[in-house]
Amino acid sequence: MRPMFDFTSSDGIGFFNRRIKDTQLIQISWILPTASIIIATLIHYFSGNYRDIPFFISETDHPGLEDHVFSIGLFLSSLTQIIVSFRLYILFKPIASPKLHLFALLCGLATSTHLAVLAFATMDQYLEIHIYTAMVVFHGGFAWAFATHFSLPKSKSKGRKVRVYSLLLAFTSLLVMTVSIRDGIKSGEKELGVHSSEIGLEYLQPWVDYAAPAEYLLFFGLIGCLASFRWDVKEHASKGQDTPIES
Repeated sequence: MRPMFDFTSSDGIGFFNRRIKDTQLIQISWILPTASIIIATLIHYFSGNYRDIPFFISETDHPGLEDHVFSIGLFLSSLTQIIVSFRLYILFKPIASPKLHLFALLCGLATSTHLAVLAFATMDQYLEIHIYTAMVVFHGGFAWAFATHFSLPKSKSKGRKVRVYSLLLAFTSLLVMTVSIRDGIKSGEKELGVHSSEIGLEYLQPWVDYAAPAEYLLFFGLIGCLASFRWDVKEHASKGQDTPIES
C-alpha cells in the first residue's frame, strides 16, 4: 500500500495516489507567487487604493480583493516552497557539498515558514512582525538560492547561467533597497527626532522611489533563481545517475 504522502520517491512527490514531477513542482513554485504579486499589484493600482507611486509589494496587502490575492497566493507559495526545498535537498544530496547543501535546506525552510507568516501580517496591523518576516524572506531567499547554487557541482547547464544573472539582479536590488530605506530612516530620525518605527511611508517616499522598484526587481531575481532549478533537475535526470531523481 502506497503512503498517503511521499516526498522521497524517484519521480517527484506523491499524495492520495496522485503524483507531481519535480519539474512541474518547480514550475508551480515560481508561477504561483509571480501571478499572485502581479495580480495583487494590478488590482491595487487600478482600484486606486495605492498610497503613492511607486509602492512596495507589501502595500498591495490592502483591504479588498488584492488582500485576498496577496495573502492566499503567498501562503500557498510558502507551502509549495517548503516542499521544493526538501525535494532539491533530497535530489542533489548525493552530488552536493554536504554542509553547504544542508545550510541551503535550512535557509529554504526558514524563508518558507516566514513567508507563511508574512502572507497575513499586514503592514497596517503588524508592522514590526511584517518588517521582520519580510527581511527574513528576502535575505533568506537569497541565501537559499546562493547556497544551493554553489553547493552543486559546476556545469554548463542553462539553469546555472540563468541563476547567475538572477543572483546578480537579486543582490544588486537587495543592496539598493536596503541602503535607500536605511538612508531614509536615518534622515527621518535626525530631521523629525522620532524613533524609526514612527517614521511613516509618506515621509520616506523620496527613498521609496528607489527602494520600491528595487524590491520588485529583487522579487523577480529570486523568482528567476527558483525557476532556474528546473533545468538542473532535467539535466541531472538525463544523466541517468542512480540517485533519487525523477525519470
